[in-house]
Amino acid sequence: MGSVDQFPFSLEQQFLRLQHENDGSAGGFGPRPISSGGWRVTGPFDRVKFEQALGDVVTRHEALRTTIVSDADGWRQEIQPPGPPAVVYRDLADSSGRSHQDLAEEFLNEVESGTFDMTQVPNLWVHIGRLDDQDHVVVLVSHLPIVDVWSLSLVMRDSVELYAARLDGRKPEMPEPTPYREYVARQHDESGEAKAQPSYQFWRDDLRGARPITLPTDHPPSGAGPSGTRCDRFSIDAELGSAALEFARSMRCSPFMVLFAAYRVHLLGATGMTDGVVWTLSSGPGRRRRWMENTVGYFVNLYPLRTDIADCKTFRDVVTRVRQTSLAAFKHEIPFVRLVAEAAEAIGELEQGDQITERARPGFQMSPNPYVLREQTSGGVGCVAVQRRVSQRVGPDIPDDAILWTVELGPSGELIFAINSSIDRFDQSTMDAMQADFRNVLSAGVHDPDTPLSEMPAGMSLAAPRES
Repeated sequence: MGSVDQFPFSLEQQFLRLQHENDGSAGGFGPRPISSGGWRVTGPFDRVKFEQALGDVVTRHEALRTTIVSDADGWRQEIQPPGPPAVVYRDLADSSGRSHQDLAEEFLNEVESGTFDMTQVPNLWVHIGRLDDQDHVVVLVSHLPIVDVWSLSLVMRDSVELYAARLDGRKPEMPEPTPYREYVARQHDESGEAKAQPSYQFWRDDLRGARPITLPTDHPPSGAGPSGTRCDRFSIDAELGSAALEFARSMRCSPFMVLFAAYRVHLLGATGMTDGVVWTLSSGPGRRRRWMENTVGYFVNLYPLRTDIADCKTFRDVVTRVRQTSLAAFKHEIPFVRLVAEAAEAIGELEQGDQITERARPGFQMSPNPYVLREQTSGGVGCVAVQRRVSQRVGPDIPDDAILWTVELGPSGELIFAINSSIDRFDQSTMDAMQADFRNVLSAGVHDPDTPLSEMPAGMSLAAPRES
């Protein structure tokens, strides 16, 4: 392996690399492979001590000072010495009467649309906007193949504790993180292969004969490679959101299962497909290991959810079916690179079905991320995540032939959605119609789950042929 400070890619990183290699992206991992997030930090703000805390967090987490090396021997990672991250300050104080929340969202969107030098060490960019003397918004950006979005919440959590400890003149109270390279080493150890065989067989059986659900786009790809990603955001009010959460509890399932069921009925109305695969992203099986819960790195995993709702008569039936398929897939979740290797024929059929240039692959994920900071207080310092409702023209990259829905819970039961898609593949009118249709399906399904599917308002049609 060469230097002791070098180690190979994890299986999740291998897949991300192959994904960009196959979708025509430039620069190794696409033109803008970033992870990002924003937090409101309240209380006393000392620039010197805050920057010292940021240096402390870089020392604490090896991933923040890891670079990607590519040469004739292939792709690998290399740990660099600690150092201070780049910090940019901006005064956001506004006399026009706009709320601090609006200013924070606007600042986060603006930072996220910028360009970043992916060779920089540490691979952490920090933008700090002053709202007033006791209220600042801190935006963290990192190199996605090394640090995922879930991990940035850990970085912020630790930065707040390290900063508060410096203000109070005390020792920070934090558990010691396991280095990401240890996770990679264990993952490449083949001793667990026998234990994984039942999961391999599950996926071979589950995906046999599966077809991908794809959506027609308004425009074909430009032909000049990926043109960037937009992000359309919308929210569902707390009344309907809370009703959806209560229905999930009554069905003994997660909020994701109810929301995915509504999305699946929406797709049924758009495509007519009763049996098909929708892709989802999770925080990854590695992240769920207790010894990795405080580790910064890249753990995100992709896996297919095949849901056959041909015999479902009502929304309640769809939720029940989604619960069954989700629990089985979750139980057998494995890194996607291994899924491809062990169910190559089935995955090949799915990928072949995706190669229709006028169509896009839908994905749906929820952020049940326990590492997302909602509220944190350490000493006199408070911290809360910025949840965005404002759409943006330029967002973090996804593949050109994908459309990804992400949902997170708001503090009062509100549901906040982000839809990422290629900038030039869908018209705004289509995006608006998708949102309205999903909202109607969710409302009808939650308020009267035993209504026949044929009577539900899944009225959107994207001119796709229906199954016979």
